[in-house]
Amino acid sequence: MDLIEFFHWFKAYPLTRYSLLVASITGTAFGFYYYEWQLRISPLYYWPLIPDSPVFTLMYVLVLAAYSIGRRSNLFDTFTFIGLNKIGIWTLFLLLYDFDFYFSPETWVFRSVLFFLHIGMILCALTLVKDMKRPSFTMMGLILGVFLVLDYFDYIVGTHPYLNTPRVDVVGLAALILTLGCWGAVWLIRDRDGDGDVREDQQLGAG
Repeated sequence: MDLIEFFHWFKAYPLTRYSLLVASITGTAFGFYYYEWQLRISPLYYWPLIPDSPVFTLMYVLVLAAYSIGRRSNLFDTFTFIGLNKIGIWTLFLLLYDFDFYFSPETWVFRSVLFFLHIGMILCALTLVKDMKRPSFTMMGLILGVFLVLDYFDYIVGTHPYLNTPRVDVVGLAALILTLGCWGAVWLIRDRDGDGDVREDQQLGAG
């Protein structure tokens, strides 16, 4: 069993899939709670742009729920894959970049939990790889555009999470690099049916 098959097993096997589903729902609920204060002080029209982590874990919940009834969207899976990886890796970078603040004696336990939860986001993304096919060039361009717009709002408009560091430019550059890197990683996923566009949605039997 190779690595891709190993992670796919967690999605394909019903018991582990439902365990992932419960864990992801719990993590999503906690994530929205974590952003509650920022949502409360932000204009309502910015709300969809603020809670990055729980939005992408919610998308993963929808992926698992759809798979459980024999449905999946390749486009939705791809977007979720990029988002889970980008936000997961970005959060790990942020926590380590400002290590003394986030892992102070008063907060290191809570931040350690956040650290491992975001590693979990990356691992969840890997469960999607086996079934994914690279979307069409048009759809890949659209996906990149959406993530670039999200980066613009985070670091130009200022909808990013609260940051202790004054070097928001460094954190923003890391986000941009991760957008391009995680999006670029999708190009490594080959279309098993050959070159060219693939269907964005398909039906399958999840078991």
